[in-house]
Amino acid sequence: MTRLFFNDWMDRSQPDLAARELVVLTEKRDIEKAVESAVHQAAMDHLVGIEILERIGGYREAAAFIRNKVPTDRRVASGDLGEILASEYIDQCTDFKVPIKRLRWKDDRNTTMRGNDVLGICHSAKSCRLLKGESKSRAKLHAAVVAEAVLGLQKHSGRPNPSSLAFISARLRDSGDDEGADVFERIQSGKLKPDEVEHLVFTFSGNDPTEHLKMHVADKKARKRHLVGCRVEKHQEFIRRTFESLNDPKRRPSR
Repeated sequence: MTRLFFNDWMDRSQPDLAARELVVLTEKRDIEKAVESAVHQAAMDHLVGIEILERIGGYREAAAFIRNKVPTDRRVASGDLGEILASEYIDQCTDFKVPIKRLRWKDDRNTTMRGNDVLGICHSAKSCRLLKGESKSRAKLHAAVVAEAVLGLQKHSGRPNPSSLAFISARLRDSGDDEGADVFERIQSGKLKPDEVEHLVFTFSGNDPTEHLKMHVADKKARKRHLVGCRVEKHQEFIRRTFESLNDPKRRPSR
C-alpha cells in the first residue's frame, strides 16, 4: 500500500472561501526525503505494481521489467506523473477511491492512455457517486490548458467515457474483484443519475495555478466541479528525479 504523503508534502489553501471546491496545494520547504521517497513509491506502484515486483522476486530481478515500463519521453512522463498525483490526491484527500491503477496497462511506455484520466467512486449500499477527473501537467500552466480540461469533462454529457467504465470493470474482473466490477457494470447500464457524477480538474505545475482555476468555479446550479492545483516550483526537475529513481537501483524508493 502506498504511504499517505500529501499532508506531509503540501500546504493546503482555499483562495476563495465562497468556492470551497477550489484548493491550491503548495510544496512545503525542505521536505523530508521520506516524503519524496513515498511519492516515488507511488509512481512505481502505478506504473509497475509493488505486488507484481514482489512476485517477480524484487527490484533486482525485475530491473529490465521496470526499465521497460518507465517513460523516457518528457511529455509522457509529465502527463503520467500528473495522473498519478491526481489519483493519489483522490485516494488520500477525498471520500472517493480510485478502483484501479490504470497506467499499469499501458502497452507502450512512451504513449498516453486514452479515455478518462482518472475515475473515483464513493459507493455504499444506499448511494453511489462517481468522480470524473482530468489531469494536466505543465511547467508553466496557462489558462487555455485549464479550459481544455473543463471542456474534456463535458464530453459524453458530462458522464464518464463508456469505454473507460468497461475497461475498469474488466480489470476488476481480472483481479477477482467481482463485487467492484458489478458496481461499474450497473453504472454502465445507466443506473447513475446526473447529480451523482462530479468533476475534478487537477493541475500539476511549476507556477501558481490559482487565477486560472478561479475562472472555472462552477455555478451553484451546475454539476459540482472540484478544482485542485498542485504546485511544485521545480516541476521539471521533480519529474526527472522521480522517474530516474525508478531506474536507478541506488535511488529506488525504499519500502
